[in-house]
Amino acid sequence: MATWVTAVVEDRPQEACLVMATPATNGSSPKPGTEALCGGDGPEAQRMEKQIHRMHTAFTPDQPKNPPTVKVAEVPVTGKKATVDGEQVTVDGQTLKAIVLSHSTGVEEGQIGIRIEAGVVAGRWYVTDLGFSVG
Repeated sequence: MATWVTAVVEDRPQEACLVMATPATNGSSPKPGTEALCGGDGPEAQRMEKQIHRMHTAFTPDQPKNPPTVKVAEVPVTGKKATVDGEQVTVDGQTLKAIVLSHSTGVEEGQIGIRIEAGVVAGRWYVTDLGFSVG
């Protein structure tokens, strides 16, 4: 997860994409990002690049270090999956939740939630799901 967060903070969408996998559906396994998808010019690659760029803005602290220092808390692994929340990930010493909150207007601390799920696919860890909640 730290590799993914670092790539997002540094606005490197291709690298972030390569450590992401599409969530499993209807019993199928998650599918990792490929060079063709992540580096391609097709609509899916463009959508991914735009999404990662939007996350870059939300996930980047004011005056980030170069490179940023990203830490992810150790959490239990259940069935080859692990989930962290926005308070268990720090970028340059600030929680991801606090960073996202600093870029928000009209949202208070107790109103925002961030969840990042990672899973093992073909022996490697990938970010498989990302959830935001406000309210």
